[in-house]
Amino acid sequence: MTIDVARLDGVTVITPRSERIDFESAPELRGALLDAIEKGTHNLVVDLGCVGFIDSSGLGAFVSAFKALKTRNGGGDLRLANLQPPVVELLEIIRLNRVFLTYPSVDAAADSFLATRH
Repeated sequence: MTIDVARLDGVTVITPRSERIDFESAPELRGALLDAIEKGTHNLVVDLGCVGFIDSSGLGAFVSAFKALKTRNGGGDLRLANLQPPVVELLEIIRLNRVFLTYPSVDAAADSFLATRH
C-alpha cells in the first residue's frame, strides 16, 4: 500500500492509497501514523477517500494512533475524512463514531482543528 503524508495548515494528513485496510496493510498504516506522532504531530487527519473496507486490524491502527496522540506531545487528536458509506456504517455499528470525529473532506477536518484553537 502507498501512504501519502502531507502537511496542511499545521495538520498532518495521512492518505492510504488502498481500497482495503486489513491485516496485511494495517501494520504499515499504524507505522505511518505513529511515525507522524513521534515527529511531533498534534493534529492528524486520515483521508479515507480510497478506502471501502476496514477490518479490525485497520481499526486497531486508528485506536493506537488516537491513544498515542492523547498521551504524547501534550495531547492531540485524530480525525477521519472522506469516508465511504461502508466505512461510515462500520464505525456506527461498533460505535467508534463516538470516538473519532468524521468530516466530508480533508479541508473540513483540518479547519475543525483551527476552530478548536480559538
